[in-house]
Amino acid sequence: MSRMRSKNCRCRGCDQKIADVADAIKNGFDDMWNPAFLHYSPDAGRIYHGKWSGLSFAHEVEETDDPTNDMFPVHERMRVRYTARSQRFWYALRYCDKVLFVRTGISDRGGAINLVNKLQKQCQGKPFHLLLLSLQSDDEFLNLPNVLHYNVEFNPDRMYDDLEHWMYCTEVMQGILESFGMSSKNLFWWTPKIPKE
Repeated sequence: MSRMRSKNCRCRGCDQKIADVADAIKNGFDDMWNPAFLHYSPDAGRIYHGKWSGLSFAHEVEETDDPTNDMFPVHERMRVRYTARSQRFWYALRYCDKVLFVRTGISDRGGAINLVNKLQKQCQGKPFHLLLLSLQSDDEFLNLPNVLHYNVEFNPDRMYDDLEHWMYCTEVMQGILESFGMSSKNLFWWTPKIPKE
């Protein structure tokens, strides 16, 4: 199995539009770290993405940075970090047997269908599911092939700030994964550096 999100990814997935996710996958994530689209807001203390308007990054600016006057160190760090994450994503997708994509945040039916279509092309015949985690009615996603919805809050920013919420989400996710028959024995794990082919 592969994961769409890493537990170390602290981008604001809860607010990212599902259409943005589909477009990012269609375009290989390349523009995610494109400096032309990354804009720092001093008031919010967050980097916002200009192309995918629902995407923002809360934890990419470090204390030693001066993003108002010089974004180059932040851009370079994000380029290295997200290039590596993208490479791991595609590597895992290439070598796993089944795929579970996880998306947190409010979604709509049309957006879910669009994302499933994009994922289907990338999976090249491998069985996959799109797991949606959001505080909304399951009715929005009834009878959608490959889509499962759980009416729960998985807020990455809150997880980062609140250990109790992180542990709650961990327990909920463990139950969900076990319902799929997934465990540490059959998850596809990979090292931070992609092996040479």
